[in-house]
Amino acid sequence: MRKMKSGTVMMEQAGQQTERLHKEVTEVKEIKIEWCENWIRAAFGKLPFENGGIEVGCFWKMAEKSGLWIRGTYGSPMSQALEKLVKMETVSRNGKFLYNVFRLA
Repeated sequence: MRKMKSGTVMMEQAGQQTERLHKEVTEVKEIKIEWCENWIRAAFGKLPFENGGIEVGCFWKMAEKSGLWIRGTYGSPMSQALEKLVKMETVSRNGKFLYNVFRLA
């Protein structure tokens, strides 16, 4: 039979994970807005159709994988570059929300 961890131990571990994430975020090299702008243009340039969009969640996963954005950060260079270059559109069918996409402005 497996022994369960106490609530206190689990809270301590969660706190350690949060501290570790904060440390990683603060130790990351300084990311420039220009790098993010170039990455955004390249990401949209790879789409197989003209004026295509990228689903918002997919975009953020790609940005995170690129190393130019860290989940949980706000006002980051990636967010600033995104504000400059793209617009968000809602895709719906019969008046019902389906998903949001980013498109180059």
